[in-house]
Amino acid sequence: MEQKYAPGELIKKYNEGTCSEEEKAIVESWHLNDLAESTFVPSEESIRSLNTKMRQTIIAHSQSAPIVRKLWPRIAAAASILLFLSVGAYLYFNKAETKQQTAQNQIQDITPGTNKATITLANGKQIVLTDAKTGLLANQGSAAINKTADGQVIYNASKASPTGRDLEGATYNTMSTPRGGQHGLILSDGTKVWLDAASSITFPVAFTGKDRSVKITGQVYFEVVHNAAQPFRVTVKGQTIEDLGTHFNISAYDDEPAVITTLIEGSVQVATGEQVALLQPGEEALVGNGTHKIAVHQANVQQAIAWKDGLFRFNQTELKTIMRQISRWYDLDVIYEGNVVNDAFDGQIPRDVKLSQLLKILASNQIHFQVENRGNSKTLVIKP
Repeated sequence: MEQKYAPGELIKKYNEGTCSEEEKAIVESWHLNDLAESTFVPSEESIRSLNTKMRQTIIAHSQSAPIVRKLWPRIAAAASILLFLSVGAYLYFNKAETKQQTAQNQIQDITPGTNKATITLANGKQIVLTDAKTGLLANQGSAAINKTADGQVIYNASKASPTGRDLEGATYNTMSTPRGGQHGLILSDGTKVWLDAASSITFPVAFTGKDRSVKITGQVYFEVVHNAAQPFRVTVKGQTIEDLGTHFNISAYDDEPAVITTLIEGSVQVATGEQVALLQPGEEALVGNGTHKIAVHQANVQQAIAWKDGLFRFNQTELKTIMRQISRWYDLDVIYEGNVVNDAFDGQIPRDVKLSQLLKILASNQIHFQVENRGNSKTLVIKP
């Protein structure tokens, strides 16, 4: 159906209160429908002319919508901030669509990561969890490995004497996730573990010694079952994080500048070299890669564990940091061509959106994205 009026005229009538019910519905649908799919983009003058009622409608609707805003250094006007914090942010980003339509059209739809992981048993045999059926997966030492109907992996240890022990007297398994994968795990003591993309955890199938020690790479979240008589310790890159009854997250990717331990609940002790730090809830310990110096800061807990909650969450996060997260979650390489400005962004996006949707939200006049096939992998090329 063709519109009866030009957009500017309809908005003017809406503000004057002279719209018919049909015209009023048309105007409001421009803002409340899925704007990423919309074919109509109002002018800046039309946006500024929105009355208070319409702004309030946009803000109320935005509570359930993904948002990301770029932190422009010179933007201070309250109206602009309101637009960034609302679903109306799509209107702003769509302005760049004309200049980068060609590049956007070349972005292939790459699906986000899913639950997938591999377990490597003590004898080197591997179990691909996405292919494994529900029920008993294997027996390892004194533990039975089971996969539940919802895909969870649980190690159930018995009191039987372990078999197939290594030199330290324990049978070790490793769970690892690829780029584009994540997975949960329940250890034999009931401790719950979540692995982010490109991560791993090596652990004894049953905790029979004086402590409970595991090793990790990448990013792992723990909810430890506390046992003062058998401390739980995580080792990563020369650090030891000891549980004192807690929930905590460790980010230790090789391509990130530091290992970050974020405490959500309880207490942990971080030790590296001769330094030791005791964290309180809401604090994080940063240890630069290749160093033994611990820096303790107040943490943005929501941002640290957003991945576990199915979100990308940015708080003055630089573009290149965001791209490292995208690379791991969408299983692609990222390269930069030309002088790409490393701008900062703020907001959140669900991790279950396709790559094209995410990049459209991040796009600006200064950034263009293109996905290419290079070798055996997808490569995201970023240009000014």
